Amino acid sequence: MRGFIVLISSFWVTQTVAMSLPPVPTEPIYFEPPVVQAEAVEKALSCYQLDMAINQLHPYRYSYKPHFYEDGTNKLATALVVFDSVPLVEGWLGLGYLGYSALVDEKEDRRQIHVEQQIASLQRVKAEKHCYE
Repeated sequence: MRGFIVLISSFWVTQTVAMSLPPVPTEPIYFEPPVVQAEAVEKALSCYQLDMAINQLHPYRYSYKPHFYEDGTNKLATALVVFDSVPLVEGWLGLGYLGYSALVDEKEDRRQIHVEQQIASLQRVKAEKHCYE
């Protein structure tokens, strides 16, 4: 019996093969916004015009969509998923809305990032022109 166990264990040891690790992805996994460069039209603006352009972009920096836990429709969708209150839908309606809500949040975040980058670009032009020094 002992010889049989040794034979099986030696057979198992000889059959092991070294495992190689999967390749590490070199591409970014998450969204990386492109850096906005100032155009020739923006570089030709005066300091006052640059200030006015920045002031016009400021209201778009903020999101007016309520956060996840403050949104009443997200609460309703979560309740639909948990309680399956609609017999034919069985929670799929709630899951669909939560996915849609996440998509809208992502779109809103990208819009805000783009506006922030435009403001930063205009501020860099102001700095290059040494405005108000």
